[in-house]
Amino acid sequence: MADLTILRKVLRSDEQFYWHVTGSIADLKYNPWYWFLTIITLGLFIPALYYKRTFTSYSLTSKRLLIISGIFTKKVDEIELFRITDSLTDQSFIDVWADIGDITINSSDFTGQVIMRKIPNPYYIRDTLRNQYTKVRQTSGTVLLETLNAPKHGCH
Repeated sequence: MADLTILRKVLRSDEQFYWHVTGSIADLKYNPWYWFLTIITLGLFIPALYYKRTFTSYSLTSKRLLIISGIFTKKVDEIELFRITDSLTDQSFIDVWADIGDITINSSDFTGQVIMRKIPNPYYIRDTLRNQYTKVRQTSGTVLLETLNAPKHGCH
């Protein structure tokens, strides 16, 4: 709830809001290892897992990806969409059942690589993100320069 309050404060009037997500514990019911950990920790594993996965939230707007993290204190980071260079979705066997997954985002800004862990409906989230960063690049005329590691020829 506090993340949405922060989000309202940082959104610009010229930005369109698309989604706000956090990690999920939907895989808890499918993973026997988590059942075992829940029993031996007398139930404390569940709230620990919940807070670990949900203390970071992600919000997509028409111009940037906002990353809000922290439980007692909050840190807000952002990646301008034109700086995103690539994204990847990864799901384990159990994640497929729970419809959650990890989304890795590579960017050319100071933030670098961000891994959005255990996000619900990861293919929709990544597809929306990819469509938006491609659109922003096209409308702004941003071109990605890639370094090609060609084999070196010549004398030693």
